[in-house]
Amino acid sequence: MMTLRRRLLLLLLPALVLLMFFGALIDYWIATATTRSAYDDALITTARTAAAYLTTDRNTALVASLPRLVRILRGEVGQAGAGDHELLYAVGDPAGRTLAGNASLRAVLPALGAARANVVLSDVRLDGTPLRVASLWAASAIGRVRIDVAEPRERWQRTQRLMLFGRLLADFAELDLLLLLIWVGVYFGLKPLSRIEARAEQQAGRRLQRFDEAKVPGELRSLVVAFNRVVELLQDAASAQRRFVADAAHQMRTPVAGLLAQIELLAQDPRAGAVSAELATLQRGTQALARSANQMLALARAEPVSALHGQFQPIALDILIRELVERHLHRADQAGIDLGAHTEAVSIDGYTWLLEDLIGNLIDNALKYTSRGGHVTVRCGVDAGYPYIEVEDDGPGIPEPERQRVRERFYRRPGSPGIGAGLGLAIVDEIARVHDASFSIGSGPDGRGARMRVRFPALGPPDITFAPASASAAL
Repeated sequence: MMTLRRRLLLLLLPALVLLMFFGALIDYWIATATTRSAYDDALITTARTAAAYLTTDRNTALVASLPRLVRILRGEVGQAGAGDHELLYAVGDPAGRTLAGNASLRAVLPALGAARANVVLSDVRLDGTPLRVASLWAASAIGRVRIDVAEPRERWQRTQRLMLFGRLLADFAELDLLLLLIWVGVYFGLKPLSRIEARAEQQAGRRLQRFDEAKVPGELRSLVVAFNRVVELLQDAASAQRRFVADAAHQMRTPVAGLLAQIELLAQDPRAGAVSAELATLQRGTQALARSANQMLALARAEPVSALHGQFQPIALDILIRELVERHLHRADQAGIDLGAHTEAVSIDGYTWLLEDLIGNLIDNALKYTSRGGHVTVRCGVDAGYPYIEVEDDGPGIPEPERQRVRERFYRRPGSPGIGAGLGLAIVDEIARVHDASFSIGSGPDGRGARMRVRFPALGPPDITFAPASASAAL
């Protein structure tokens, strides 16, 4: 879900970058046009006002108050030296003589037609300083005179930069706010999908279940309906597969059991002495076939109940382990293996018949790989609040690279003794997942042998425990 949110934001990011780029261009155009227009209007007003208040003294010279008038119009009275470096002016006659003001300014100004009545704006450079100039002809007591008022372009460019900087800051703030609003919208807009994702993750490793279509937003209902249809198809296919495996395993058990009985009777017949070795090989192969059928049936029984936690029953692990160890004592005695149990009183919620398969497969696997004179110990208890079942042996153990592969169905390690289908530990792993437990494979004491542990979820409030009906009191 975080990937989907990130992808949506990344898809929006180029559009936002383009929006910011074009917004910056528009801001630049607005700042340039606005400030330049405002300063040009102010410069034109200054020139026209100077022309309106123009007077002469003795018909030869302009009144010296014109510079002060210009500064008053520009709001610069009281500013030290403001008129000297910010504003320039010049007054001249049609002959080109400078009557007042800055003579150097008149030297760089373009010609102005005497018939022009409107103010003319131009850009000039004086001593390397760019100037913006407003020029016009005005009537006076000494005839027509040309009035030029100039100011440095840096004056309005400063204002332009300040305005542009302020606009860009505002745009960046708006962009940040927009990103926040988009993130909030995406986050809360995908919230229903997050809940569906969380529920789907809860079903990981279990049987898929339908989603309640009435509890999802309308915009997601079609997606949930389609998902439920896929779940139904998967459930039907899985159910058909499980029924086939269960039926095949069940149908195999009866003829295989009859075949084993016939082989045992034949082996006892004195006339079969010549083929006793062949009969023993046939008997071992048939026993392996019977065990494979039982293991396939155990897998078929484990998978359909993956999501039926409501049918769990309290089970006393210590009593169940003692019963199963008792069942395997005869086989352990024949193999010369010391089989024992060390248990603590602990109970969990689960399926008795599945846990019997789990513990039985762990014991069978340990006995198969332990040599004569070896030891196999079955334990149960509580470790850091987590109930566990553990089977430890002093056999050859399982190398680290193989510990994941031995959980796979039909995988047998090279050199494994006996004839098997490679389903024992796969059954243990499947049943552990049914009970929300973890199955780990480690080494025994001093790195010898194997230690296999199934750790169940942490204990909740204490419940009344029930022993399996067939469990014996103690070893």
